[in-house]
Amino acid sequence: MKPNLIYHRDHNTLHVGCMEPHAYFVPFQSTEAARTLDRNASDRLLSLCGEWNFRYFSSEWEIGDLEQVEFSETVTVPRSWQTYIDRDYDKPQYTNIYYPFPVDPPYLPDNIPCGLYQKTVRIPAEALKKSVHLIFEGVDSCFYLYVNGEFAAYSQVSHMTSEIDVTKFLRAGENDLKVLVMKWCDGSYLEDQDKIRLSGIFREVYLLVRDQDGIRDFFVQTQTEEPFSSAKVIFSASGDPNKKSNYTLTAPDGTIVANGSFFTDGLQKIEISIKDPLLWNDETPNLYELIFSCGSEVIRQEVGIRSYVIRNNVVYVNGKKVKARGVNRHDSHPILGSATPVEHMLEDLMILKRHNINFIRTSHYPNDPRFYEFCDRYGFYLCDETDIETHGMHAIGNWDGLTDSPNWTESYVDRAKLMMERDKNHACILMWSVGNESGTGRNHRAMADYFHKRIPDCFVHSEDLTRRIAELKKNKKYDELERLDKGFIDISSRMYPSEEEIFKEELNKKQAHPFFLCEYSHAMGNGPGDLERYWQMIYKHDTFFGGCVWELTDHSINIGTPEQPKFVYGGHFGNPVNDGCFCVDGLVYPDRRPHTGLLELKQVLRPCRATRFDAETGNVSLKNCRFFQTLDDLDLVWTIEEKGTLVREGKIQGLQIPAGKSKTYTLNLNGLNLGKDAYLTLSFRQNTCRAWAEIGYEVGFEQFALPMAKSEKTTVEISKRYAGFGLTETEKTLTVQDGNRFFTVSKKSGLIVSIRDHGKELLCSPITPNVWRAPTDNDSLVRIKWRAHRFDIAKTACRGVKVEENGAQGIAITAALIFGADSQKPILRGKATYTFAPNQGMKVAYDWNVTISERTLTLPRLGVQFSLVKDFEQITYFGKGPVESYQDKCQASKMGRYNTTVTEHFEHYIRPQENMAHNGTKELVLATPAGRKLTVTPADETESLSFNCAHFTPTDLATTKYDFELTPRKETVVNLDMKQAGIGSNSCGPILREEYRIPSGQYSFAFRIQTSR
Repeated sequence: MKPNLIYHRDHNTLHVGCMEPHAYFVPFQSTEAARTLDRNASDRLLSLCGEWNFRYFSSEWEIGDLEQVEFSETVTVPRSWQTYIDRDYDKPQYTNIYYPFPVDPPYLPDNIPCGLYQKTVRIPAEALKKSVHLIFEGVDSCFYLYVNGEFAAYSQVSHMTSEIDVTKFLRAGENDLKVLVMKWCDGSYLEDQDKIRLSGIFREVYLLVRDQDGIRDFFVQTQTEEPFSSAKVIFSASGDPNKKSNYTLTAPDGTIVANGSFFTDGLQKIEISIKDPLLWNDETPNLYELIFSCGSEVIRQEVGIRSYVIRNNVVYVNGKKVKARGVNRHDSHPILGSATPVEHMLEDLMILKRHNINFIRTSHYPNDPRFYEFCDRYGFYLCDETDIETHGMHAIGNWDGLTDSPNWTESYVDRAKLMMERDKNHACILMWSVGNESGTGRNHRAMADYFHKRIPDCFVHSEDLTRRIAELKKNKKYDELERLDKGFIDISSRMYPSEEEIFKEELNKKQAHPFFLCEYSHAMGNGPGDLERYWQMIYKHDTFFGGCVWELTDHSINIGTPEQPKFVYGGHFGNPVNDGCFCVDGLVYPDRRPHTGLLELKQVLRPCRATRFDAETGNVSLKNCRFFQTLDDLDLVWTIEEKGTLVREGKIQGLQIPAGKSKTYTLNLNGLNLGKDAYLTLSFRQNTCRAWAEIGYEVGFEQFALPMAKSEKTTVEISKRYAGFGLTETEKTLTVQDGNRFFTVSKKSGLIVSIRDHGKELLCSPITPNVWRAPTDNDSLVRIKWRAHRFDIAKTACRGVKVEENGAQGIAITAALIFGADSQKPILRGKATYTFAPNQGMKVAYDWNVTISERTLTLPRLGVQFSLVKDFEQITYFGKGPVESYQDKCQASKMGRYNTTVTEHFEHYIRPQENMAHNGTKELVLATPAGRKLTVTPADETESLSFNCAHFTPTDLATTKYDFELTPRKETVVNLDMKQAGIGSNSCGPILREEYRIPSGQYSFAFRIQTSR
């Protein structure tokens, strides 16, 4: 049988032989089975997941007779076929914006790779007395279905369900299923999402044995209004118009609310009134149970009663002004590709719950239908996004080309219809999105009209339209603005606007809708920065609904093993069109280990905040940042530590603070006699076990510096000169001896080139001024300027060395230095002063005049770098930790004393980059197993410094493509910084804020080094 492969190139054909879209459900044999919440407990469902025979073709023209195809390999369904990296099944390709084929819509390349799947399925004779439906929940990009040698169906739209009644094609006993999947179809022009491009059957496939006169669709809606003393559950169902179905509605506590029967004609609506309903929201996701019993089938639907309204440009959920504390989420698995097993989906949701996140944008397509059930059950708001993105049209200068073309209207509306009809019964869906980055035009309006017709009071989302309106206003194109401003959106949405744009263009008196950031902070690598500032703005303005960080997961293919992964990104497989590491942009690694950025977000979104603390009285005011629930499930555990040593602790059980309210507690601080560097830490911990967290889990914290006890001033006696302290000068060096310690300064370089303690050398490179860091992913734009000014190869030159001996007070060596690169003006001009006094080690002080181009904006860092000999592996520090901290990324860090090793003290971002710095450091001790120590402290004890230590130099990190390719050095590379530039979000978002930069100007930096054994 030679297949007639015409539909994937026929723009007028979307589906052949497929059933009309309807609400997602699986019929069960009994109420008890339906209540297992596991569709595999249904005896009406036969899963076809598992091993299928498979044959890959580089072009559809190679296929020939389907019945003659030989299969020598198998693949797992669901899974993307390119993830079999040891087989020649095409290659994974990552492209963000550009189409991976010539842009000539709706035409496609002459040769389209494809995969033929085959499976033999046994069908019992009694099943053929009913209707047998074959369901594909996700196939990229389209498929042709053949049953027992006959063509049965064609369907496209990768991320949605296709259902085919295959009864007439089946026979009792063994049946042959063949599914031919095309890598591209004309619908691929609408699926240009920012992700690794993968193909195949990537969601579950199964058969459903259905009653021929069973329910085909149902629609459940709820109605309620303030003061929420009553509600209505309204539903109808379609199927056989002459058939009756029984129904039972049960409350969350198991009480039967109502039962009865109705005709499944799609017209009869049942209204059930409920007094004092238990409402659904993200914090208390109460669900009623609606059971339909029709013929031999039982169908269960969880129903959340909730109110979503907009008043005065404010989003209200159940009468409360809520905030979307969100993330964007792609389907992504490092081994399976786009496939997302149910355990994998649940793990993602548990991670989000643990990190105080309540909102998900399904970027940029609908998710597995069970995902919505879980979001109903665990409490998440969703922006359900249609499977549409045409970003590649923007790349050729015609972003509206498809979205405003009448030739594409059917394709757009089809995708809207498939999504809404499948997902319409879910309480969790707060917004319906017409897609992402696809321009504007009539087809988005047609989609929105469909949404509003089916659910009149639903919220429609379109970032494209909001952005276009802002651009037209800015460019004063009023004619086009008048047309677009009569738009179809209910919530204004933007990506990565600057703070100025947020206030000038969105949060103003002429604001037309609530304002939402569908993407606002780019979590690539060591990021994102400046989260706290965003949330200060969001909390301050009622009309600022919230936003979603981009994004949850690093997209990557694991070319190693699960035990020893080797994660790669765009370009690894030789694709000429790729966007490099822009896909590894998540809050978690591909294997779901949290990035430090996720910990930062968790802390910023903590459910309880301290608004005031009085150290004299011990009074602390706490605010409940929840919208519905008290904090009685949280205990406050407080500790006082002095230089990291516990002084006092206490506990307040069950914080009885109503939602949105504050309460003052008094901590017992009486009788404390604290010295310097004492801190009070408030830890908010679960006292109730949750599905996502055990008792004792910390959901957030606060920390306050405590004042020192008052004491009389004392005079510190100046160290006396003693035997063994003095200066030795040679032709090339100046060496200060302090007992058994020797510090050597090079006359040529003006740098400390040697530190010896009891005859052992500690340094293996000089203590050198440094401005370079291995660029983070969010430095991707500014690093071009950094490299243009050669910050990465700058070096020191000495303009003279001077010695001053001050008797008992010690010795000072001053070096006049410049720091810069060949063919460039010096970046730094100034002096280094090395001061030595008996038993006080070495004080290093720099006075710099920094000169950089205004276009460069900021130095990467300002400090010094040196290397210690091997075995300096132990790290003890008193500063902000244990996770990395930077100027604008330090919310998740606490002041404390931490112990670690240089090897462990490294964040293994997929693309190596600057990591694990700790600002706020008051003391750093590096030690060998033999007990040799080098201690660094700020010269002024009121100041602090930033440090990081690794077995890699910044150059090692900056020039290595993948983490698994790094080769550790034996020595320990130390960076001490007065300041590092912030992390920001500039890979995609606004430029780094001024207060987080290191611009031109005068800077002083001083620290002290001591050695011991």
